[in-house]
Amino acid sequence: MVLNRVLQFWHALFSKVGPGEISFVKTHLNPEEQSLFFSMDRPTQTHCVRVARTCLKLLPEYPQVNRRLLMKAALLHDVGKPANLIKTMDKVFIVVMTTLAPRLYDRMLRQKLFYGHFFQAAAAHANHPQAGAAIARRVNLSPDVVCLIENHHRPQQAGDPPELQILRQADALH
Repeated sequence: MVLNRVLQFWHALFSKVGPGEISFVKTHLNPEEQSLFFSMDRPTQTHCVRVARTCLKLLPEYPQVNRRLLMKAALLHDVGKPANLIKTMDKVFIVVMTTLAPRLYDRMLRQKLFYGHFFQAAAAHANHPQAGAAIARRVNLSPDVVCLIENHHRPQQAGDPPELQILRQADALH
């Protein structure tokens, strides 16, 4: 878990969206969806590409998966995070708080005990699945993609589609 968090921090600081990543995105998203993808900030883009690639590695464990749906959702699952609002150090603090003191963090967020920029960043982070689903609906993405984006942080429930299970698993690794 700690190593994953260190790698996340490293990727947030140093990863780039190069020709290989751009080609990968263009393979799985149409031009309108690509526009959504490229509206995200660089760390979020690289995170989404890593999540999508991990989803592909997990596919053999799930025989009846809609690969196209999964790739669209994986590449766009964090589209609700406003570009450049949630800075890398905000993410570090959010991860530390949600890992070490999740109830305290939730209480502080609910009771608006954070102030200024960090409150905006924390609220945007907490609400990004719903914001992303709203964006996806607005551009007429399929209801299945919207559902995956909206529920990727919701706790697992019986009957969840396999695409959502894979997306959650891959996202947790990155």
